[in-house]
Order: sequence, then structure tokens, then C-alpha cells
Amino acid sequence: MDEAAREFAKTLFAEHGVEEGGFVACFQLGASEGNKRWPERRFAELAALLHARKDAKIFLLGVEEEAHLGEAFLKQAPGLAIALYGKTSIPQVAAVLERSAILVTNDTGTMHIAAAVGCPITLVSVGHVHYRETGPYGEGHCAIEARRRTLGRSDYVPGGIEDRDQITAEQVLRTLELGLCDDPGAPIEQLRPGPELEQVDVYMTRFAPDGFLQFYPVLLRDMEERDFVRCAYRFMWLDYLDPKQDKKRETKSIAALLRHYSGPDAARLAQWEKGLGGVFRELSAMAQRGVTLTEKLLEALAKGKGMARAKRYVADLMALDEEARIFSELHPPCRPLILMARFERDNLEGADPLALAKTTLEIYRACYSRANLTAKKFKRIVDIWASL
Repeated sequence: MDEAAREFAKTLFAEHGVEEGGFVACFQLGASEGNKRWPERRFAELAALLHARKDAKIFLLGVEEEAHLGEAFLKQAPGLAIALYGKTSIPQVAAVLERSAILVTNDTGTMHIAAAVGCPITLVSVGHVHYRETGPYGEGHCAIEARRRTLGRSDYVPGGIEDRDQITAEQVLRTLELGLCDDPGAPIEQLRPGPELEQVDVYMTRFAPDGFLQFYPVLLRDMEERDFVRCAYRFMWLDYLDPKQDKKRETKSIAALLRHYSGPDAARLAQWEKGLGGVFRELSAMAQRGVTLTEKLLEALAKGKGMARAKRYVADLMALDEEARIFSELHPPCRPLILMARFERDNLEGADPLALAKTTLEIYRACYSRANLTAKKFKRIVDIWASL
């Protein structure tokens, strides 16, 4: 960011009467898709709350094509914000955010600019969005979303435009205030969810002991089975991608995450581990069958034993893929691993049967390793929980 951009922000603030130390909030009302946008009405309600409680100056950021969102906002909150649609370059947006107290945003590129310049962020996560995948990078940022009924890919999340309205301005304001009071160098202060926050989840970012960013729950609740699954996946992937990682750091990271939950009891956790561990071990056995079949296919192709045998192995592999698909429907926690293997298989390129079979073999081996490792992480989480 150059000095010209900083001078632009300084002049902008002066023109709109922002005094030294004045509270400035930036809003980004846009998003790449309509169902990823918190309604303009809700942003307007939040603006009124910020103006009343903090005498806030509010800037609406975005490109010129998003000006209609600002118009809808200003109809409901006349005089409460300054619209900057199409009036700023990227460096100028960065300079404005650098001088601001907070950015309240949907899932946008503006959010990442704010993170880069150290502006605290409150992400309102609605629609087909997973803040863990695309949320702000860095410590001390907050994300709020309505409590979800399902666990899985973001495009599997039920609902649509009407569901964006579930999160209220008062809930976002509370989240925003938590972020403003946060010291990223200190442990997160957790809250019991009162009636005003009962229907939402609030998370805050910290770097875990393993060095990777973690969204920690702010509201102290019992761990649910989906949290248990999510936790196992996180540590599976880190171990899978770097088998040489420090196990002591992993232990500290698992313990740090578990301390943000008040339960469940050991018996419930052991029950989950037994059921889910068994399911993932069953998936690993299924993947091992794919390994064995593909090795036989490779042998048939390499030794020229005839296309009849090779076709039989291919048919067996196709049947195995369908079995895995049905398995994923019956056991949703396994779905990410099965879908990944299917996508890898569906996107194979080339016409050399031997090369395709070799790649297929690696896909099944990877699925086996991931499923087996996830089952082990369930057990590791239970063991660490017992030691806390």
C-alpha cells in the first residue's frame, strides 16, 4: 500500500468528520452469490445500533456493480452511512480498512484485504459458505453463523435466500463487541450462550499450537457428534499431509480445542468413537479392496493376460465405486473422503490403460490411508479428552 492511498483515507475521514479515535465501521454488503449475502435490512439494523451505541461512522465498500445494495441499505437507514461503491481502488480500500475499527462483511475479497492490513473482522456466514474454508486469516477475527443442522460440503447446506435472515443485528453486534474486546495474545474468553445467542454459533480465530489457524468456539457448549467428526478430520489432514509433524504439538492442539467444549461425558465420547471408528475402518477396508483389484488389473495389463480379465476387474471396480457411493449416503461423516476419491477417478485423463490404472491405484491407497488415519484420530481425541 502506498502513501497516496493512505493520504486518500486520511482525507476521506476528515471530509466526513471522523475525529481522531472516532469509531469507524466498514460494511461489505456484497458477495459472489445472492444466498451468501446477509440481508441489507439486517445491515441497516446493525448500522442503527452502532450509531446509537458508538456514534459510529459507517462506510459501505464495494464495486460499482454493488451500488444497488447500498441504495437498498440507505432506504432503510438514511443518513447512517457513506457509500463508496466504485470510488476506491484496492490500495485505497486497504488504507480505509487500516484506519477502521471493524469490518462487518459477507464472504468476500474485501474481508481478506482487511485481514492483510490488520483490521478486525466480523464475518456473517450465511448460505453456501463454510467460514473454515474461506474465512479471514489471522488472529482475533470473529465468525457468526446460524446453528446448522447438517455437516458436509457447503453446497449441501439446505435452505436458500430466506435462511439468510436468521441471524439478527443484535447477535452480530454482540459478536462484533466480543471481537473488539479480544486480545489475540490471550486465551479466548468463553461465554455461556444466553437466549440472545442460543440459535447461533460464534467463533474466534487463533493459531493453534501446531501453527495452523483454528476457529475456536466462543460459546461454551457440549461437543456434538459433528464437532467430534470435524475435529478428527482436522488432525487427520494435518497428519496425512505431514506425517513427520510433532506429535506433542498435535496433542497440545487437540487439548486446546477440546477445552472449548463443556462435554460430553466420557461414555458418550467412547460411544461415538466406537461407532464412527468402525465406520471409517469399514471404509478403509473397502478402499483396500480397491487397491487389491487395481493391482490385479495392473498385473493383467502389464503381462498381457487378455482384455477379458482386465474388463472383469474394471467391472468389479465400478461395482465397488457404487458400493462406496451408497455407503456415503448411509454414513455421511465418510462422504468427504468418498467424494474426493470419486472426483479424482472421474477426472482421470489420458487413453493409456496402464497409466490410468496406476493413478487409480494411488487414489485407492490414499482413500485407505485417510480413512484409517481418521479412525485413529477418533481414538486419539478420546484418549486426550480423558487426560484433561
